[in-house]
Amino acid sequence: MSKITGVKTYDFRFPTSNTLSGSDAMNPDPDYSSAYVEISTDADDGIIGVGFVFTIGRGNDVVCAAMNSMAHTLVGRNVEELLDNMRLAWDLLVGDSQLRWLGPEKGVEHMAIGALLSALWDIKAKRAGKPLWRLLGEMEPEELVATLDFRYLSDALRPEEAIEFLKDGQRGKQERIANLLENGYPGYSTAAGWLRLLR
Repeated sequence: MSKITGVKTYDFRFPTSNTLSGSDAMNPDPDYSSAYVEISTDADDGIIGVGFVFTIGRGNDVVCAAMNSMAHTLVGRNVEELLDNMRLAWDLLVGDSQLRWLGPEKGVEHMAIGALLSALWDIKAKRAGKPLWRLLGEMEPEELVATLDFRYLSDALRPEEAIEFLKDGQRGKQERIANLLENGYPGYSTAAGWLRLLR
């Protein structure tokens, strides 16, 4: 059994506003930035989970503060309990009564929760020795659906329907994975760096 021992945030900013890279009518001075978080544990494996979200500058101040304010929810928690039940991790973070007031299912709180959950998923994938896409792709439909909150979806999609949908998608999965491993897949980047290539 291991415990979460720390949540550390980093504020990375890139001065893309100097060249107006990525600017538009609504965002005249974006500094492409990342609010980055690391979750550490006392496990002997030394694995650190990382997660991040993007802002366009000073938003990092707010997102990092939000992640730091949620750290108390995770520090000291049993890691295996959270990794075995990722829905529990979601519920803990969105259920903080004082932060719910700020709207944990939208805006900055949602971004911060997303970064923290990504870091937990990163630990889960690293412990499994798999890239996250493969870990998720190999989960049983019931296991994958159990990680989701259907609170705002159930009028359009119930959990049992999602399970059936995923079961139907199992046909040909191994062939798709083999093709992906052999040929890769086309990528698209929205990073500001690609703008230089156009000049």
